[in-house]
Amino acid sequence: MKKTEDRSQKSELRKTIPATVLAVFVLASILFHPGTSHAATIEGAVLDPGGLPVAGARVTLLSSLAPLAERETGGKGRYRFEGLHGGEYTLLAVAPGLSTSSNSVRIQDAETRTLDLHLVLSAVEQHVVVSAALGGALAPETGSSVSVITRQEMDDRGAQSVLDVLRGVPGVEVNQTGRRGGVTGVFVRGGNSNYNLVMIDGIEVNEFGGDFDFAPLSTDGVDRVEVTRGPESALYGSNAVTSVINVVSRAGEGPPHFSVLAEGGSFTTSRFATDGSGLTRGVGWAFDLSRLDSDGVVTNDYYRNQSAYMSLGYSRSPRRQVSFHFFGDANSAGAPGAYGSDPDQLFFGIDTVSRDKQNLFGFGGNYAEQISSRFRQVVTGSLATNDYYFISPFGDSYSNNLRGVLNTRSEISVSNQDFLVAGFEYNREQTKNTFIADSNSAPFLLPRTSLAYFVENRWNPTRRLFVNVGLRVDDLRTRALPPDAFGARPFLPASSIVKVNPRLSVAFLARDASSGSGLGATRLHGSFGTGIRAASGFELAFTNNPQLKPEKTVSFDSGVEQRFASDRAVLDATYFYNRFEDQIVVLGGSLTNLSTFTSANLGNARAQGLELSLRFQATRSLRL
Repeated sequence: MKKTEDRSQKSELRKTIPATVLAVFVLASILFHPGTSHAATIEGAVLDPGGLPVAGARVTLLSSLAPLAERETGGKGRYRFEGLHGGEYTLLAVAPGLSTSSNSVRIQDAETRTLDLHLVLSAVEQHVVVSAALGGALAPETGSSVSVITRQEMDDRGAQSVLDVLRGVPGVEVNQTGRRGGVTGVFVRGGNSNYNLVMIDGIEVNEFGGDFDFAPLSTDGVDRVEVTRGPESALYGSNAVTSVINVVSRAGEGPPHFSVLAEGGSFTTSRFATDGSGLTRGVGWAFDLSRLDSDGVVTNDYYRNQSAYMSLGYSRSPRRQVSFHFFGDANSAGAPGAYGSDPDQLFFGIDTVSRDKQNLFGFGGNYAEQISSRFRQVVTGSLATNDYYFISPFGDSYSNNLRGVLNTRSEISVSNQDFLVAGFEYNREQTKNTFIADSNSAPFLLPRTSLAYFVENRWNPTRRLFVNVGLRVDDLRTRALPPDAFGARPFLPASSIVKVNPRLSVAFLARDASSGSGLGATRLHGSFGTGIRAASGFELAFTNNPQLKPEKTVSFDSGVEQRFASDRAVLDATYFYNRFEDQIVVLGGSLTNLSTFTSANLGNARAQGLELSLRFQATRSLRL
């Protein structure tokens, strides 16, 4: 009866969230269908330093500091944005090794304006990042420490896994437990591995309590990886303690194109992948399917990873945008044990039984409606499952995690220099784990709900100063957990913990760009904020401490970015300081008497350091 009830709750959550999101999409479409009789258009070509058209360049349209739409140029380097309200816009174009400064244009209703964008060699990362600001912002216009690893860089480095590209990010340490497919944790700025909020196309995929294994994430189908360092709980709530890592898949842009890859190597290793994307009459589509197999070096050292990305979108103009994203990964890996330290198999030998499997799936939908030139409503919904299974001669175990998120926000252009975002988020997560069980070894479902209100304001009072202020209030609600008949689980009353997380980031152009090959622009940047991580399932389920609080960090960073040689070289130095408070410690414990476990907020720690990076774009095809 208990298992039936758990399955029913899980099924109900899976059905309710997508249905609710769809209903909101349809209702918004009916209520706010803007006319197009007075629509304006901006079009033109993207040209390289020699005046030739650039195919595959990405052109971003911004209004009041916020990105509205993106286009990819075709073979003739052309781009086009139509269906626009009259007003002032900014255009930015980037291509591998090239970028352009912001180009501002003011258009009237029903006007068509032609604007060519001229690219120059540049090492400045002029990317729109969606993990550092609600709705996205240009990296140079945010005070947070942001790194973007592009598709071109992944290809140039021959990276097959996301963990490979994360190793090159300042302040990031990647720890992989040996073999291919071994559990991999990411530690940012001295924080724990469960202090990172991980998103795939904006879909939150962390386990209950913040853990995430990066081992299965392949670079196949990935367009870029954004790493925003520092606490971002003011934007995203729990788990964004030391960083937000957002994996962004390829979008449906440009003319239709397809590719197929096949390769093989030693130890019966093979890899296959196919992908395609395109944009036709406002309908964008993209997909990527890949599989990697290897038998490994000894018995039971095999590895298999199958992943899939799919995205669909419709946007004839920035006035209305609808998109859907899917991500799936199924992987399996043998666990032969420490055979390397016992090559003659005198003591332990090779474990031929143990192996682990994981199924990670995510679904996300987005609807944006430009109701007026200054008001935009955005609704997003996502559902993610992260299930682990471990087969062992000592007994099998599993961990099932489910997370559903519904978010709605209003984006208001107060002026051309002031952008305000405010909204509400419902976040429901639950876990069921072999080791979260009663005295009869029957696992029970552990749910948690977060209701959040948030606001963010981006202010550009002068051409050189960018200020971002944010605040989020999270109400973390956990239902009562009654003791079982044998007292193996203590009584835990229902709780509601309210946490307030502020955030401030500032970017200031202290010195404007200079001509020639000498000293260029100097940009100062810094941020301050707090982050939280709610307790994991094990920390909650076996504790007699009803006052257990989320872990917390208070952090700040400050740095300087100096550009040289007409922006072909960029040097950045950033100092950071983190103080971790109320860290959760599990004391005592016995698997035969679970009531002896006690969780408490006892741990406190601090971490400080200096991040240095240098980028030099020697030529369009050579970057150091």
